[in-house]
Amino acid sequence: AVVSTQSTGKKLEVKERPDVGVYVKDLHQFSVKSAEDMDKIMTVGNKNRSVGATKMNEHSSRSHAIFTITIERYDQGIDGKGHLRMGKLHLVDLAGSERQA
Repeated sequence: AVVSTQSTGKKLEVKERPDVGVYVKDLHQFSVKSAEDMDKIMTVGNKNRSVGATKMNEHSSRSHAIFTITIERYDQGIDGKGHLRMGKLHLVDLAGSERQA
């Protein structure tokens, strides 16, 4: 299940449309200007995750989390035209994925 960023525990729905593809209804997206702002958003998301004790970890996550960082940079090229560069980084934490060393 996908859960909202609010502490209501409301489940979000995974949908599919021919024009958009697979998406999550009511998923939140934030624009930030600094690493500190990004950390605040991650903290809010982590507070809303389900946790429970296991034999290997007292605070094991009981929910998956995907945090996607999209970085965009707009430059004017030597040709005088604007150029957009974009990169994405997906950070994934799978529930109960601890491994014993």
